[in-house]
Amino acid sequence: MHIVAVALIEPQYHVNVGHVARLMKNFGFRRLYFVKPNFDRYEAIRYAMHGRDVLASARTVTLQQLRKRFDVLIGTTAIGAMSRLNVLRESVSAEEMARIIREGPSSRFCIVLGRESSGMNNNELAMCDLVCTVDTKTKYRTMNLAHALAILLYEISRQQQPPQAKISKKMMRHAARQDIDLLLRYVGEMAAAANYDSHKRPLLDSAVKKLIAKGVPTAKDAMLLVSLCRKTLLAMERKKMAQTRSRVSHA
Repeated sequence: MHIVAVALIEPQYHVNVGHVARLMKNFGFRRLYFVKPNFDRYEAIRYAMHGRDVLASARTVTLQQLRKRFDVLIGTTAIGAMSRLNVLRESVSAEEMARIIREGPSSRFCIVLGRESSGMNNNELAMCDLVCTVDTKTKYRTMNLAHALAILLYEISRQQQPPQAKISKKMMRHAARQDIDLLLRYVGEMAAAANYDSHKRPLLDSAVKKLIAKGVPTAKDAMLLVSLCRKTLLAMERKKMAQTRSRVSHA
């Protein structure tokens, strides 16, 4: 069964934090994390209502720790990509995000929400596998933190399978974090071996991470791609050695 957590980056307002805890309780989510919190916890309890236990069990972590703890980090932003080259802010809808979570039964997901005043910056978004935006259908897309989360949690809950639904025993294990990291490492090695433009590497890394997360790959999918990368690198190395021997023999 998959796990969905929520993380707030530098939360400042106790009202929003309290409402977030209450919302999570409403939809049955319990794991809440704070990154560099700066709010009054005592005041936040007043607004958490029956979600006080969610707030009480919340943990303070770093974004790097969340990266290691969860298979998929889902960043959020109201500022979408204005250019097709802006891979960092290329986002999915709330519905698409919920589908990806639904189809990854063994995954650990964490929805990351940015600062109330400025959201998430590019460095933070770069650490995420996906970016999600709530489309308000207007030019004014910036929403209150708790209101945006309410839409995301509602969509996730709406798309979940009913408790009585049986999951096939043949369903394969979803790719774990280590599987994805291994695949990303080999993609990086292939890019280096192919003399891929170094200034484009961050964009390539972000694009590959998003493509993998959207596809919800199984462990077998990831390992097949890793195998392809290994064989490609080996073939490239053999070709390079053959060219070197050819040059030597004709010298």
